[in-house]
Amino acid sequence: MDGDKDRYVGMRDLSNPDEIEEKDIVGQDGSIIGVKNRVKAGTANFENIEALKRKRTEEKMIVIYTTSFRGVRTTFEDCKYLISLFYNLRVKIEERDVYINQQYFRELEERLEGKVTVPQVFISGQHIGGKERVEELNELGELRKLLSDFPKTDSAKKCDNCGGYEFIPCLKCGGSKNSVANNFTSEFRALRCTSCNENGLQPCPQCNS
Repeated sequence: MDGDKDRYVGMRDLSNPDEIEEKDIVGQDGSIIGVKNRVKAGTANFENIEALKRKRTEEKMIVIYTTSFRGVRTTFEDCKYLISLFYNLRVKIEERDVYINQQYFRELEERLEGKVTVPQVFISGQHIGGKERVEELNELGELRKLLSDFPKTDSAKKCDNCGGYEFIPCLKCGGSKNSVANNFTSEFRALRCTSCNENGLQPCPQCNS
């Protein structure tokens, strides 16, 4: 075991230690300079931890990644269809518009581990799928069963502050995206505001309270 400690590099895959084969990397002089696949194992371990964190924070939550961009009409209509479907089930949802907020786009890209397509539905941190899969579950009556103990909401009532969009113009910069912390020079005025996203919007405080 002492020899194993001496050659330890990176992090073992604690979740599936037998699935990633680790081999010593030997230098020209015969000394061990590293362990093959140890970084890969560490990356897998980090991803598992992130997935567990997300599952805990999204417990009893319905997250729908959508887009408000109308350039591709079918995609936009599919997003609106899924939102109305969940509204009809009287359950609370959290819509994450990947067009309004690029952070949501990067987040979805990470969760899908590949090409981003919307709409996508996650329930309690678990990926359910897109429009066709959710529609299928709804027609079979499985979706209603799955959401039976989820928080209910009045779907007809919209937030008075944001109108249901869940984002408002930044309260600090007014949507200009420029910092107003220092007005001494034009250079300071051009600083990027840290309170909003790339579109000058911030999450609605009433919807996120």
